[in-house]
Amino acid sequence: MELDKHLHIISLNIPYPVDYGGVFDLFYKLPALKQLGIKIHLHCFKYGRDEQPILNDYCESVNYYERTTGPAALSLRYPYIVKSRVSSELAEKIAMDDYPVLMEGVHCTSLLNDTRFQGRSFFVRLHNVEHIYYHHLYRFSDSLLKKLYYLWESFLLKNYEKQIADKADFLSVTQKDAAVFSAIGAEKVHFLPLFLPKWKIKTLSGKGNFCLYHGDLSVAENEKAAKWLLTNVFDDIAIPFVVAGK
Repeated sequence: MELDKHLHIISLNIPYPVDYGGVFDLFYKLPALKQLGIKIHLHCFKYGRDEQPILNDYCESVNYYERTTGPAALSLRYPYIVKSRVSSELAEKIAMDDYPVLMEGVHCTSLLNDTRFQGRSFFVRLHNVEHIYYHHLYRFSDSLLKKLYYLWESFLLKNYEKQIADKADFLSVTQKDAAVFSAIGAEKVHFLPLFLPKWKIKTLSGKGNFCLYHGDLSVAENEKAAKWLLTNVFDDIAIPFVVAGK
């Protein structure tokens, strides 16, 4: 008789509703794994989203944790996105068994630094090479205070990513990200494409009569791109330009 397959997943945010790009992989991984017979124990950090009962349809258990924000999450050693997701309650729950753990993003990797979990099977889903992503945010932000934060966070992330490179198996969403982590010392890094729904495309005939830009406008580089298109492309042509946020 086949034994039950259990997996802890630590999610950087509540993965529903699926209303921006970064959540697609977080959410659609759940039905895909359930279909394979995996019993998922989901751990979510609450960050601007409400608890979602629909997650219980795909998981054996769903746990929610408050994310620490503000000065309490600042550190000279750990990136803010990591330090703000340190939870003793989470660590205690993970320690109750020896199931493998999938960490969604570098954000959720604080347990890699906990000696209680040496020898545990850990997997890290790389949604970005975070130090590069934060350096882009630094470049595109117009706020001096934000620029300083993004630059410091990028510096901390670059050191931190090297520190954890040999402590887990890494699953990247692009071949390029896999190559970057291999270069900084990750011995076990694999390319795993995004988990996506079964798309159904329904379109009318013809070309349409406007251009749509859709993105999370709270992200500086998305806002910058929308402004660039408005100024450098659509200011000189007659096609209407529609900008939609998250």
